[in-house]
Amino acid sequence: MWRILILATAVFAADSDLPRRAEAILSQNCYSCHGSSAMAGLRLDQQGDLADGIIVPGKVEESRLWVMMSGKGRAMMPPTGKLKDADLAVIRDWIKQGAKWPEKSESKAAAPKWWSFEPVKNVAPPVVEGSWARNDVDRFILAKLREKQLQPSAEADRPTLIRRLTYDLTGLPPTMAEVEAFRADKSSDAYERLVDRLLASKHYGEKWGKHWLDLVRYGDTAGFEQDPFTLYAWRYRDYVIDSFNADKPYDQFVKEQIAGDELFEDPAQQQGTGYFAVGANRDMLYKVEDINRVESLTDFTDTTAGVFLGLTVGCARCHDHKYDPIPQKDYYRLQAVFAPFQKSRVFLHYNNARGYDLNEVGRNFKLFDIGSELARLKKPYYERLRKERLAKLSPEFQAAFAAEEEKRTPEQKAIYEANFKKINPSDDQIWAVLNDADQAKLEHLKKRLLSQFGSYAPGPFSPGVTDVGREAPKTYVPGKGTPYGEEVQPGFLTALGGGAIAPPPLDSLTTRRRAALAEWIARPSNPLTARVMVNRVWQYHFGRGIVASSSDYGARGSAPSHPELLDYLAKRFVDDGWSVKKLHRMILLSATYRQVAAIAPGVRDKDPENQYLSHFTRRRLEAEEIRDAVLQASGTLNPKMYGRPVVPELAAEELYGMSQPPGSAWPVSSDREEHTRRSVYMLVKRTYRMPMLEVFDSPDGVLSCSRRESSTTSTQSLSLLNSKFTVDQANALALSAKGDPEAIWKAVLQRPPSPEEVAMAREFVTKQTALLGSAPAAQRELVRGLLNTNEFLYVE
Repeated sequence: MWRILILATAVFAADSDLPRRAEAILSQNCYSCHGSSAMAGLRLDQQGDLADGIIVPGKVEESRLWVMMSGKGRAMMPPTGKLKDADLAVIRDWIKQGAKWPEKSESKAAAPKWWSFEPVKNVAPPVVEGSWARNDVDRFILAKLREKQLQPSAEADRPTLIRRLTYDLTGLPPTMAEVEAFRADKSSDAYERLVDRLLASKHYGEKWGKHWLDLVRYGDTAGFEQDPFTLYAWRYRDYVIDSFNADKPYDQFVKEQIAGDELFEDPAQQQGTGYFAVGANRDMLYKVEDINRVESLTDFTDTTAGVFLGLTVGCARCHDHKYDPIPQKDYYRLQAVFAPFQKSRVFLHYNNARGYDLNEVGRNFKLFDIGSELARLKKPYYERLRKERLAKLSPEFQAAFAAEEEKRTPEQKAIYEANFKKINPSDDQIWAVLNDADQAKLEHLKKRLLSQFGSYAPGPFSPGVTDVGREAPKTYVPGKGTPYGEEVQPGFLTALGGGAIAPPPLDSLTTRRRAALAEWIARPSNPLTARVMVNRVWQYHFGRGIVASSSDYGARGSAPSHPELLDYLAKRFVDDGWSVKKLHRMILLSATYRQVAAIAPGVRDKDPENQYLSHFTRRRLEAEEIRDAVLQASGTLNPKMYGRPVVPELAAEELYGMSQPPGSAWPVSSDREEHTRRSVYMLVKRTYRMPMLEVFDSPDGVLSCSRRESSTTSTQSLSLLNSKFTVDQANALALSAKGDPEAIWKAVLQRPPSPEEVAMAREFVTKQTALLGSAPAAQRELVRGLLNTNEFLYVE
């Protein structure tokens, strides 16, 4: 009897709570589209929509809401994916019992917020039994593993750990000597000291700076059809590397980039505003300057929200966001923050910069004069060579080249485009046929160039932005109110507390709008800033973020796999002074990070994406890591840091199809020692990526890249086998190793070969020597083969 009463009481309590639970499910999954924005004319956020059978109280199968939610209709709702079975059961029972609403049902404005907009919670680590957990990170992970009936894996061996750590923190493999030293170190804190040494390495900033450059769509050229060079973008790249090496507090890093010019006097900090200048330059995108400016403002708004807040605000540019609580008006309030921008230069040394500008006028005047003389010298030879080549062609070809560009027929255009490189002589071909008198003139011009430009160096300034002043351009929501639209004032996102930006003080030289935005984003109470950065660091270490959609924390993004851990790390991050290196250290010292990559039986069925981390997820090296590792293995890596972008020599076939003549679009650096520097210092050209990097999924630099793809294609193997780069580096290693298989194995794989591998290598070299007629060439083939192994290309 007592059991029946207890059960009846429980059922009654559950039934009475159904309206509240049903509304919470609808609020989280439906209100963003079917709230105040009333997408498809449907609202569910007040008392539900009874029209057209959306909800038929007491009749589940006749309610269109249930039909769509259960997947039985033509469209699945919500579009983010089918609800959990438990949530569906609540909706079904709620409709069945009359679809009653809570007595104090409120509008969407007071409905529960999406999880990422809620304040970061002060979470205590769970209590777990056993000795596996090394720190608080492990306690959260182990609790979730046990909840999912999974077990953590054993710790990886020392060679695996040092290779994993060294790549993760520096982007380079360890040396064989470093592997052997770590293996031999029996002290209890050997691993901790290794982590600290790598975090202190100058190469740390090169590796983690590259992650940030991906996010802020860094490039050394402006992009689009003409793709001109952005001469000083590299100073921002160096600023980012320096910031990571110095463990600059992340909140300060944010402020320097968004408003360094308004918040700081130090030019080194103002360099951060290069963030606005290193993206694709939209100044020449259209013929109308105002449209180009709008495109730039759109880029600033979308990128800033995505990088620092993890929000896809761009969806609200044309209408209220369909999934997140971001109305169109909020989008333009945020865009108004950037409306007063104007591009500028940050003078790193003001007096030197003024002197550089004055001298540049004189240099350019002399350069114009030298250029004019060179053009006069070349012209008769160019015309003569071209005429001689055309004379050998058919009248049809001659007519195609003689016709004016605008008047060529389609057939003539095809002929011209296919043959103009063969007909029009290059500079080298012209210099080769100069007569003695003109050769002497050329030598004289060379001497003038050397005397005038022998000490020519980049100016002491960096790209950035500043503010036009107190009279900022007005911002409008298009299509509302006046012919220009509805005017809006700068402000913050309503979903995150909103608020307008106060006018600047009377003595302010700028609007200080970006300063206000920077302070708002970097404040400790912002629910997104710390969560987003913590999640990015986690993603780069484990291959997947706690929130898998690392730049989308909205309703269309992924829910966190470990929400309590995310909040714990975010809170610690802020409490530790926004130190990225302290965050690294906590993650890397965990037992979670030290696990083997081997997958236990049955785990793949329960957790196919390893989001609960019962083992380490092996990953393929990134494009830059592959190139740098090849250089280090061959012994040719140039460790020089910073400076102008390097343009390495490429094979002719790699430059085939470049829209501009390779000499101008790919101006090879004259110092060949520079060609083997780390990939982070290579030229990032938006319309042409180095084939070695492109084939291994380097981003294009046009949009923010929060996570790189990791494809597997045949062109990757072909590149590592046959490219000029690989052949040259394989030759260098084969010569330095003097044919010793053990030396080659240690250089490429950081381990000695087994006796079986030595025997196979010697047999291979013997056969290849007979085929190629050269022992060094055969040893080069051995190196190329090892560079294509999974052991080289993947981190376990």
